[in-house]
Amino acid sequence: MPHLVTRPRASLRRTTRRLRNVLGCAVIAGAAILSPTAGARAAEPHVVEYGPLPTGPLSGACEVEFDLKGRLWVEQYLAGQFARMDPETGRFTEFNTPMPLSVPGGEEVGQDGAIWSTEVTGNSLLRVDPDSGAMRELPLPWANALSVKALDLPLHVGLGLANDISKGPDNAMWFTLGGLNSVGRIDMTTHEMTRYQLPTALGAEQALFGIIKPGPGRTMVTDMPLENKVYSIDVDTKQVTSYTMPTPLSFPLGVTTGPDGAIWVTEELAMKLARIDPATGKITEYPLLGVDGLLSGLLNGVSIGNPLPIPGPIVTGSDGKLYFPLNFAGSVGLGNRMASFDPATHRIATYPTPSSLSSPCDINNEQAGSIWFAELTANKVGQLVIS
Repeated sequence: MPHLVTRPRASLRRTTRRLRNVLGCAVIAGAAILSPTAGARAAEPHVVEYGPLPTGPLSGACEVEFDLKGRLWVEQYLAGQFARMDPETGRFTEFNTPMPLSVPGGEEVGQDGAIWSTEVTGNSLLRVDPDSGAMRELPLPWANALSVKALDLPLHVGLGLANDISKGPDNAMWFTLGGLNSVGRIDMTTHEMTRYQLPTALGAEQALFGIIKPGPGRTMVTDMPLENKVYSIDVDTKQVTSYTMPTPLSFPLGVTTGPDGAIWVTEELAMKLARIDPATGKITEYPLLGVDGLLSGLLNGVSIGNPLPIPGPIVTGSDGKLYFPLNFAGSVGLGNRMASFDPATHRIATYPTPSSLSSPCDINNEQAGSIWFAELTANKVGQLVIS
């Protein structure tokens, strides 16, 4: 059954009205998180936190996603749950995945309006009804190792290890298959699944670090950190193109298509950003640490956060800048900063979270003027207000 937490309506109305006036949009907040822990500063970008989530510090709050009604969904991969926060009613609702300890991975709204996610250990995709919270498991048709459905137990495991899922330009959702060195595709009309082999023998790290996002044109891009490569796949021809990062052992992690039409990559261990020109294949790297990186701004008050700038997932903000956390769930440096990079001027800025050692995890750019994220260690939701 969903777990509901409510807050007195008068206080809720006052808080919601105040935040709407400041942010100029509906604030996605739950009953337990409607009071920000940082004051609003309208002049400059800043982080506002909401929380903590009632599940507790071991919930594994990481990725956030807005449904079509503006409600924020928080993936809690350690708890095997999703949390939905509704600003209109002030109700915070949690939903358990059908399989315990399923480790829900990435999430995104599909072409059908549902929330789509993955069960990393359950060898399945999940379709979540955003209104009722009802979940339907769609088992991956490959590498099923154990299923005890016949015994009426919700346990099933396999070797697909699907970690992330994203909407493609071809009426399909695409997802990583780290255990099979592949990417997968599910047709949104028929729900037929297909997998496409990548030219790699070391794909299993995608089970923890696999990210897949829309690429330039009609492509999808995905990371392969241990191989120091990024792959793109044409959704029509299924042609795969590989890009090797210039810095050895750079651990490419976050991938996205930037405002300039290029593929942008965060290199976690190299502490760099990389720009891939899809037309020529040329790769240009930008250090976040060193003379030309964040350290050059120390005299101007720029902090390096972790204390090392270990970049995670990356998105484009509504202001045309690239945004990424200076920490990721797999990193050892418990960071507390978000960062921006201007692809035109190459200027870098960082923004601290009110909570120290907050571990900002995956990020969302769907609301103009804000970058939303969950904080793994602090067990809170963060909002970087950029305008």
